[in-house]
Order: sequence, then C-alpha cells, then structure tokens
Amino acid sequence: MRAVRVARRAATLFVTAGLALGALALSPAGARAQVRGVVADPEGRPLPGVLVELWDSERRLAGDGTDPTGHFRLMPEAPAIGPRVVLARGIGLEPVRRILAPADSVVRLVMQTHSVLIEAANVEAEPAKCPPRDDPLARRLWQRAASHYDIALSAYGVRTDVQMFGALVAPDSLGVIDTTRLVATFIHGGLSALAFATRFKADKNFYGVPAAGVPWRRYGRWHYPLLESSGAWHFADAMFGAANRMILVATTDEGSIVNFCSSQGNRPYIRGHLVIAPDTTLASAEWEYVTPSPREDAGGQVLFAPADPARRGQPIVPVAGLFWRRVLRQVYQEWMEYRRWYRCEGSLSCDAPAPLQPDSARPPGAPPPR
Repeated sequence: MRAVRVARRAATLFVTAGLALGALALSPAGARAQVRGVVADPEGRPLPGVLVELWDSERRLAGDGTDPTGHFRLMPEAPAIGPRVVLARGIGLEPVRRILAPADSVVRLVMQTHSVLIEAANVEAEPAKCPPRDDPLARRLWQRAASHYDIALSAYGVRTDVQMFGALVAPDSLGVIDTTRLVATFIHGGLSALAFATRFKADKNFYGVPAAGVPWRRYGRWHYPLLESSGAWHFADAMFGAANRMILVATTDEGSIVNFCSSQGNRPYIRGHLVIAPDTTLASAEWEYVTPSPREDAGGQVLFAPADPARRGQPIVPVAGLFWRRVLRQVYQEWMEYRRWYRCEGSLSCDAPAPLQPDSARPPGAPPPR
C-alpha cells in the first residue's frame, strides 16, 4: 500500500507527538530548581545531541543539548509559572513531553525511533484510521480536556515570539532542522474576532481550500489552516468536536490516545490522533490532511504548553510545531520554535503585550515579560 508509515520501537515512554507523564502541581519553592538527567534509547544507549527544554505555562525557562553520554542540565533563570514540562527532540526520534512533579530534579527520558517514509500520494497515517462512529468515552475525555481552555483568547488574544525554519528536505529528514537557518518572527493569534465568531459558517472549507489565488502556496495545490501554530487552538474548539468522530485507542498510566477523523462527503478533512495527558489537559496532536482531487500528502504535529488542570479559562498555546507537504521526491517542512507567549491588550491590537497568566497565578519573584 502506498502510504505514510511511522515506524516506532517499543519504549519505556510511549510518546507519539509528545506524551505527558507524572504529577501536576508545582509549588513556587521548587519552581526555580535545576533539572538534570539523561536521555537514552529503549536499549539504554545514551543519545547525544538531543535538544532538551524546560517550559512552564507560558515560556521556555531553559534549554540544553545532551553530551556524548546523553546527559543534560537545565538551569532556569526565573521561577516557573504553573506546571513545568520537559521537552526532548532529536534527529530521527519521537518527541518526548514529560510533566514534572514539584520534587522532580533528576529525570531519565527514553526516546524511540521515528522514521517517516513518504511513498506516494495516498496517505494512511498509523494509527490514525477514521473511526466508523463516535466513541462516547473518547468524546468525554476530549470534552474534559477542552474545558480547561479559553478558545477565543487563544484564537485572537495572544501573541508569541517564534523562530521558524522552512525548507525542502529528503523524506527521511522530515523533522530535522538546521538551527542556523531559523528566522525570528512573531505570531499574533489565528483569527480576527469576527472570523472567530463566524468560523462555523466556513466549516466545509476549514481544513483546505484550493491554492489558486492564495498568495502563500507553500509549494502545493491546497492551502491549509495553520494548525501547527496560530491555529493550534482548534484542537480544543467546539468546531473540532462538531467536525470529528473520536475513538479511544489506548489508555495507560502515561495518558490516553484518541484518534479523530472529520471525513464527510467530498470535502477536505483531517485524520490523526490527540494525546491527552494524565492531568486531563491536551499534550499534543498529530494529523494528516485528506483532500479531494488533486490529492497530495500533507500533515502536521503540535506539542502544547502545560496547563493547570485545576483552572479554566487558560489559553492553549503550542511550544513546538511542524507542517509538512510532499513535493515530488522531497518534503517541504516548516518547523516552529517558540520562546514565550503573551496576552494581547485587545482583539484588534497587540502593541503592549502583558503576561499570559494573571498576577494571581504568578509565583513570588517571577519577573514581568520582556
């Protein structure tokens, strides 16, 4: 079968597009402590050259690369705001996203191989097959996860500093970036307030429109929503719930994997899977676009910042994102590297961004945004 196949080896931490593990709450006392550890493969061999980052609910606190023995050390310069997560990404490896408990200062991360083979125009992501009907349990899991977030705020009330990398690469280099070519830019929301309010009226074409007449073509015949960046809030939106059937495919101590598919008639749709963390917040999403003729291979992946499961009304924001599209024998990809998210002063402007979290959620000693 001509397909996109994702080869995975068994690992101590099974993470598809970033799976959250561990406890949730974080006290200010331990929020600034350094985190050190080691990254290894499932056989225990150290993995050098892996990028490891420490994130709180709105910013990147620290980053380090693993040394030849797989060790890393993260030394945050400021207290964390809300929960913390460790992200690990490396060439040819599945990303890992782990939530840290307050006492966690030494961690061991096990990463599995991630090899993507793009063979032709028909895409069958594994294990993202279309559910034949909606699974009530999966629906409830998603509804609970989505309830933590303020979607309107996420869609047009936030902005971020981001570094982006776009290039044509070989299929076996999908997800591999040249960090010397990252370009600094910023993202301000995904929609205007009016577009957000009327988004359901565009649901038939939400997941893709023909690229003819669209200035930003990204090397393809279809134009897709930016689900890996400014449109990542969609995965917690009521529109996503209305458009997609869901089925629970796995539940472990490490989290839940929910497949989704929005196929309906001859219209563009997406199919893929969500990872819902043990704290019931959204950890990640991975998907492919399926379009009418002319069919093409395209998809994406997004990892989300940690959120406080005891609070509602929080923005859902990405900390890493990938878009890809097959172009002849190569793949065009865009990789997003985020640094910090801010709250805008209004729906029409973001000239004076404020901290993403209110003062009541900030620990003592946390500096204002710069």
